[in-house]
Amino acid sequence: MIRHQRQNYDWGINAEGSSLEGGAAQVAMNGDTVFIHYICRDEDGNMVDDSAESEDHPVSFEVGAGEITGNPLFQAFDEAIRGLPLGSTTVLEARGGDWNRELFFEVPRDHAEIQRLEGRYKNQGGLQDGLIVELSNGGSAMVVAVTDDVVKIDANNMLAGKRRIFEVTLLNIEPAQR
Repeated sequence: MIRHQRQNYDWGINAEGSSLEGGAAQVAMNGDTVFIHYICRDEDGNMVDDSAESEDHPVSFEVGAGEITGNPLFQAFDEAIRGLPLGSTTVLEARGGDWNRELFFEVPRDHAEIQRLEGRYKNQGGLQDGLIVELSNGGSAMVVAVTDDVVKIDANNMLAGKRRIFEVTLLNIEPAQR
């Protein structure tokens, strides 16, 4: 029998998990190192990412580390895995929040920041549509369009206005020394 649980997170992430009832399955606890596999899908169910295709597969982290990272998605993974039985799968839903028009810029090509970016990304083919750039303030943005006169840059979160579903499976647990 499978029991489903749903957890709601204040940062726009929900988790739904399943675990087997009965028996004393090993569960992930604070301090344990866990190894997970995840598949990320968009709101239409299309696969966006599969950790099995990564060089770092399976993904591993220490349970409880999410409390110090400050990254809401990692915190959600950490919270969802904590207490999850080995071999179980949990589903996380991440929403990127609203798209903010004030974070979309049309910048003249002769502006100092655009000149700096063109120099920095010259060896990567220069500024082009879809390029993720690091701004002088340390933030990141996507180049949306480049014309002879302006560069359009979107500094919104890459998930702004979007929803992602993560299916996370707990593959292995290395218990912490207690």
